Amino acid sequence: MINDPCDPKEAYSCAIDILSRRDRSVKELSDKLREKGFEEEAVSEAITKLSAKHYIDDVRMASHFLASHLSDQSLTQLRFKLMRRGISGDDIATAVGIVTEEAVDDTESVRNRQACAVRDLLRKKRYDPEDPSAQKVLASLSRKGFSYDTIKEGLALYQQEENCD
Repeated sequence: MINDPCDPKEAYSCAIDILSRRDRSVKELSDKLREKGFEEEAVSEAITKLSAKHYIDDVRMASHFLASHLSDQSLTQLRFKLMRRGISGDDIATAVGIVTEEAVDDTESVRNRQACAVRDLLRKKRYDPEDPSAQKVLASLSRKGFSYDTIKEGLALYQQEENCD
């Protein structure tokens, strides 16, 4: 319960409590504090103090989000989700660069992770190339933001797996 909605220390304390549950973008945290009843000035002071201490960082949050969801969603989908969370296009581009650099360091490219995601979706949808609706499955992957090359690689992985069984 808020005692003083104008108190930046109370807003800061509440923000720390919110961040203890999960990482949030600056916009998400600001919205949450306003939702709890804090005044704009208290919110902005708390956000400034949190940013100065690196408790809140949109690039870090975006790169963690991308790294954890890249194996099951397309990069396009993830960019849109980050934009909805209030992260700027520049911060998203920086985060994508960080994630792709880490993937190269780990000898696992983003493209391979995306191809594996396509393979997993094909497995989930029980893709059968003989089925008349096979093209619909591939079209749905394209609508989800996977590139043609990634779908082709994922399809090759899926077929390779099917041949081994």
